[in-house]
Amino acid sequence: MKIIRLTTSLDFGGQEKQYISFTNHPQLLRHNYFFGCLGQGGFTEKDLKSKGFKVRVFGNNPSITNISNIWSIYRWFLRIKPDIVHTAVGEANFHGILAAKLAGVKIAVAEEVGIPSHSKIAVFVFRLIYRLADKVICVSNSVKDHLVSIKEIKSWNSQVIYNPVSFPSDFNRVKQPNFTIVCVGRLEKVKNQQLLISSLPKIEDQRVQLILVGDGSEKRNLEELINKLGIQDRVQITGFASNPFEWLEKADLFVLPSISEGFGIATVEAMQLGIPCLCSNVGGIPEFIREGQTGWLFNPESEDEFVAKLNYILQLSEDSLLEMGIKGQNAVFEKFSEEKYIISLEDFYKKMAGND
Repeated sequence: MKIIRLTTSLDFGGQEKQYISFTNHPQLLRHNYFFGCLGQGGFTEKDLKSKGFKVRVFGNNPSITNISNIWSIYRWFLRIKPDIVHTAVGEANFHGILAAKLAGVKIAVAEEVGIPSHSKIAVFVFRLIYRLADKVICVSNSVKDHLVSIKEIKSWNSQVIYNPVSFPSDFNRVKQPNFTIVCVGRLEKVKNQQLLISSLPKIEDQRVQLILVGDGSEKRNLEELINKLGIQDRVQITGFASNPFEWLEKADLFVLPSISEGFGIATVEAMQLGIPCLCSNVGGIPEFIREGQTGWLFNPESEDEFVAKLNYILQLSEDSLLEMGIKGQNAVFEKFSEEKYIISLEDFYKKMAGND
């Protein structure tokens, strides 16, 4: 079968990581895959091309209001003549599903990668889009439950397929002089890194170091907060990192303080490496972190709760932290492997095509 996977951009992000993981084992792929994006390419575009996959970067404004995207994609679909179109991320879902139906594509699948904060108008629009789709994939049960609750999708027309997570072959933990917390994620308000910075002076152990791995629109505000609190010597913002594992090697604890998360792939990456995790109790994260069993959870709206949890963790012995890291690793290692994701998705395509 010919299968097109279309998203909004092909640079670096959660969805892009999914594409990279999916193509890391080409010997397992049974179909002919094409990749495309409405907006700009970049890191992931180059990775896919280096593996021999055909990639189409439209370079357009991906906004839903840019209806010309539908015409561009429509013409691409007519040329490729795919058996299945699989879109992901809101803008690509909107334009891609409509273009697929106009082009007469037999099977159109949309994928929701997060928990959207849609207006009433947006809910109405995506309710129509997802009714046109033959199936809607959700990256976690939390995403599915949310979309069902706001009536964007029907439960019977959706399926949960967890994201894959890559495991680096050359990962080695590097012990730091002081207890080091690492947070990986875009520097955006929804990622809530300001909670980590504002909490640092309130932590009992004043030697704790914080490394924020990522870049984004909140970088300047976060730097101003660091300067205001006078903790420049305790916080490092690395900027964009194509390989976050070089920073995770330094982590005694991984923290993800997001206000909203559809899946939380950065957390699973840390857990696979045996790093103990303290994360928000939002989105898909509680589906693989069990409080006190495979990690710790906290309410991202409560600084007091976060500080209390962190102070508790800092009092634990190295052996206790190591044990928690191993428990977390065991909980996710097989569940989110690249191989399992490929098999699950290809079986899904086979079933959708009526070849099961």
